[in-house]
Amino acid sequence: MKSKRIAVALALSMLAVAGTFFALHDRIANHVTQVTAQREFGSDILNVLLLGYQEDEGNSDTILVAHLDTVRRTATLVSIPRDSWVEIPGHGHWKINAAIGYGGPALVAGIVSKLIRAPIDATIALRPEDAKQIVDAMGGLNVDVDEDMDYDDNAGDLHIHLRKGEQYLTGGQVLEYIRFRHDAQSDWGRVRRQQQILKDILGELSLPQEWAKVPHVLALAAKDVKTTLTQTQIAALLTIYRGVPDDNVRTFTMPARNGWVGDASVVFLNERWARLIGRLLFSKSEPPGDEVVVANATGDSILNRTVVAALRGGGWNVPTFIDQPVKKTTRVLGTNATGRALATILGTTATPNNARQTVLVLGTDLNPDSDG
Repeated sequence: MKSKRIAVALALSMLAVAGTFFALHDRIANHVTQVTAQREFGSDILNVLLLGYQEDEGNSDTILVAHLDTVRRTATLVSIPRDSWVEIPGHGHWKINAAIGYGGPALVAGIVSKLIRAPIDATIALRPEDAKQIVDAMGGLNVDVDEDMDYDDNAGDLHIHLRKGEQYLTGGQVLEYIRFRHDAQSDWGRVRRQQQILKDILGELSLPQEWAKVPHVLALAAKDVKTTLTQTQIAALLTIYRGVPDDNVRTFTMPARNGWVGDASVVFLNERWARLIGRLLFSKSEPPGDEVVVANATGDSILNRTVVAALRGGGWNVPTFIDQPVKKTTRVLGTNATGRALATILGTTATPNNARQTVLVLGTDLNPDSDG
């Protein structure tokens, strides 16, 4: 079954917004919750690996790395495609979804940490068995279905029949929606729908009229959760993330390209992008506070959104972004602290400019299909 995606989405929902219910009985001030985060985690910044896995198949179809900034109360989730071709220590190169079968969540965490060159502080892994009843316990989920879906697989007992448009879906229908991959976007569309469902759940549980359902949802989900977080650490996150604004939750997918290894269809992650995202987003260091404008000269709006999400999620001060005619080379205009830091990360030289703000010009050399 591919229904494990919704279970991972529910896990983050519990961490990010379930605290809104408990906040009705909690009068701790914001500065106290930040002290709690420091005491519980030793840091205001956490990198958490979220996995959805099928125990009897020994693989994980959902791999998300969440960057939680407990001071800014932001959560940035990066999806790593399940077919990503990586080195699994002691087993050679395989798709990353096989790693959990070889060494559990800890092995996956090690692989992801090496990829982004940043530490993984905690893992959360769930099976899909109770995902349907958890969504049903919420009373269903309001979803804007992105296209008509008609697919029948009698051998796999999979039947998906959904119409395009906004509607309330049952737990079973939500699982069908995120399992659908029989269109031109294939797995990439499925990842995007997974991210959409995550944000829908966050929004639903944030509504005051939904708070009363949270304890029941938590009770149903708890038995499926395998996590390195303690109960007190989870409680600290619930308190800090109570009522978090929707704009504080960002999602994107690690840039990559499709390819083949023999007869196997795989995804090749761009190592340069992984390093950049690791340093821009997953670093534990506070970035300089000077403003930086992102100028998209790649001709690709997805790359632009990816960079802006990584920068903002990592605490960089990005007030706006603009489009420019296509340019080949990525450049940093500005020699203040922000300009110098970005130039170091990008492996280039900061060029003086007359503007008050640093400008990061994204060129086509950042295209994931280019060498890097």
